Amino acid sequence: MNATTLRLSNDDLRRVVEDGDAVQAMATALIARSAGREDLTGLAADGATVRDDGETAIYETAQDRQLCVMPAAGLREYRLAVLTALATRHLVVPGVVTASVIGSGFALELQLTILRTHVPNVSHVAVATTGNQPPDRAVLDRLDRDGIGFSLVETPADAMFGANLVVLAGVTRLDALRLAKGAVLVNTTGVDLPVALLDGVHAVFVDDREGLADSGRAFVKTHRATRRGGRGHRSPSVVADLGRVLAGEHPGRTDHDHVLLVELIGSGTELDPVLAGRIHQAAAAAGLGTFADH
Repeated sequence: MNATTLRLSNDDLRRVVEDGDAVQAMATALIARSAGREDLTGLAADGATVRDDGETAIYETAQDRQLCVMPAAGLREYRLAVLTALATRHLVVPGVVTASVIGSGFALELQLTILRTHVPNVSHVAVATTGNQPPDRAVLDRLDRDGIGFSLVETPADAMFGANLVVLAGVTRLDALRLAKGAVLVNTTGVDLPVALLDGVHAVFVDDREGLADSGRAFVKTHRATRRGGRGHRSPSVVADLGRVLAGEHPGRTDHDHVLLVELIGSGTELDPVLAGRIHQAAAAAGLGTFADH
């Protein structure tokens, strides 16, 4: 059998994000990473690898050396969208979800798709575009088709008003804004939030606790400085990584009124072979992308 290369575009990734197995695979990987037992879960995707080749990510299977080439930035955004779904499922207050998604371009579209397909009880999504790349109309039409209302608003403040789930996607900066009581804020941007906004947060969850110290993020440094000096803003504690929450080792939300922040810091795990493998399988099964021998 000849080895083949499957080439995927961002549009292919957008279509395959509905694959439910990718979410479960990421949950298993997070639990294993949190427990330090990656060997038990096939986290290396049975010997498969994924490498960064500049603008593209190249996934290679272990046994038959099949290749799947996809946009590296797209794979990273796919991972962030899946993590958003997992965090939301376990941390949002039970009941109806009124969401706000702030961002632009492909990152914004993936987040809207993941909310539609993998987060239950979403009733409405307020969308604020930052920059000049609003979501494709087809992405919005699918929300409407599935009974999820949406509104396109002018500012992040408009989008966040009354939302119990706020997702920051792509390159997005926020001014100091208030969050609704009991809200979950998922920051996928890698950009620090205003210190004044952190004052209203009760607890922080991260995807990768090991990478926290080297992340250089302001919420980590501010918390340390506050603990040492006892002055300045009250910075919330990082209470757990998502793997512990998914494994049931941490309760996650402990008060319906608490505002929770989820910071997705990555720390080298953005090109995840488990996720890339699921994308490869789902895309091939759906007839997406283009094949070529290599």
